[in-house]
Amino acid sequence: MHFFLILSLLLPVTGLLASCPRPVWDKTVTLAKINDGDTVTLSNGRLVRFIGINTPEINHASLTRSEPFALEARALLTRHIKKGDKLHLLFDKTKTDRYGRLLAYVYSKTGKNLSLLQLQAGFAQHWVIGKNDRFWSCFQKAERQARLRKKGIWSNFKPLKAVRLQKSDKGYVYISGRISSISENSKGLQFFLDRKLKVQISSAKLKIFKKNKVNFLQHDKLLLTGKLVFSRGKPKLTLYHPAQILP
Repeated sequence: MHFFLILSLLLPVTGLLASCPRPVWDKTVTLAKINDGDTVTLSNGRLVRFIGINTPEINHASLTRSEPFALEARALLTRHIKKGDKLHLLFDKTKTDRYGRLLAYVYSKTGKNLSLLQLQAGFAQHWVIGKNDRFWSCFQKAERQARLRKKGIWSNFKPLKAVRLQKSDKGYVYISGRISSISENSKGLQFFLDRKLKVQISSAKLKIFKKNKVNFLQHDKLLLTGKLVFSRGKPKLTLYHPAQILP
């Protein structure tokens, strides 16, 4: 079965906007401060980093030098939550990051998924970090809808082309291309986009792709995201989750 058909079957198709199941909260807390579009401070001083998204960075020393749409992302939160409000937190597999911040899906007192609102508005990228992927499918759909409508950070979106990659392109990027060769062995799966970009999936991570019925076929056209590196002058991208493959 073709890759895109498989992935489309994984995504919700009902409604004009993506929606995620509303869970039972793990914890209810009190908001003290909105730091930026994906981070808040609680009344006890603890920082909470939203799971599943990354919003543009605010330059707190000089707001005019903030990344595009960073202030808009923070403003979106101010429309739904304010100091003293109760927030509902839902945890995933990993509850804290290396900076000691709580990692959670954050909901307003009325039950609105704040990460989902940022994605729908086009003020956030969808990221899966580590094992925290509870809502990756509906988050990915929300990002796709914003991208297709060229909202917010996607207004001038142009992915890099695999065949034209240069060393200056390294970092977290979006790359499009077509699978020109593919192989699998005990170490995992490897394929090339347009005979230039090497894409690797370890055997351990490949289980996640197979569990989600994601197959890769020669000549498939893909849009990938991840950290691009150059090894001995040649571009390489590592995939660890299906969320890195944009529908």
